[in-house]
Amino acid sequence: MIAGEMLLFASFLSPSFGELALIGIIALLLYGSDLPQVIRSWGKTYAEFRGHLNGVRNDLNDAIYAEPEPARRLQYYPEFQNDASNAGDAATDESSHADASEVAASDEKVRHDTHGAA
Repeated sequence: MIAGEMLLFASFLSPSFGELALIGIIALLLYGSDLPQVIRSWGKTYAEFRGHLNGVRNDLNDAIYAEPEPARRLQYYPEFQNDASNAGDAATDESSHADASEVAASDEKVRHDTHGAA
């Protein structure tokens, strides 16, 4: 029963010879001698539309079927860990703060950010 309904619906989508002839006559009356140029421009527009549609389909397929990126691991910087754990001690003891500033001043590659950018 469903197949019969689908066949009936599909027959409405495919025009017969008489319908195509009627469409051709109407197009000839509307456009006259410009009909070849109009059909050519419609063809170019349709080709451009199909090209964009294929591009969108390819982008979607790439996004759907792409391999997932491996999980990125957080980098561990022990010098930042030591700075954070010694922050309370350094505030209470001025001598350790002075020593830390001397070490930082003598080191050429001191990082001033928390994410490792130079």
